[in-house]
Amino acid sequence: MKRNVFGILTTLILSLLVSVLTHAQTIARVTVPFDFTVGQTQMPAGTYVISPLTQAAIMIRDDKTAKGVYTLFNSEKAGRRDSNPKLVFHRYGDKYFLSQVSPGKGNAVMQLPTSKLEKELQIATTRGVPVQEVIAATR
Repeated sequence: MKRNVFGILTTLILSLLVSVLTHAQTIARVTVPFDFTVGQTQMPAGTYVISPLTQAAIMIRDDKTAKGVYTLFNSEKAGRRDSNPKLVFHRYGDKYFLSQVSPGKGNAVMQLPTSKLEKELQIATTRGVPVQEVIAATR
């Protein structure tokens, strides 16, 4: 019995610690005024909190509903010295795909992988026309 209680308390303490650490390391809080896709997941318009999980993964969580998605990324050297965090989306008609997360302050840009659906739309709609980029930034 004591073993079971100890295990439950240890698990509870560790989960609270991870939750606090993840919350304390928020990369950005950005309001996105349109529905968008991350990987294979459709996300509604709203305010999102971006938090690091590992050196190569982030969590994008809806601030209101707490629903979120995990995604991998590649770090790329920041071209400009943006001071504020921002999200960069690729737009094809009325479809938006999250492409980059920039933490700001000269940190490396997080380049998200292109999904299969985005690649298909890219081929079908662009025909050599550059992709339109849309930026959502913090204030």
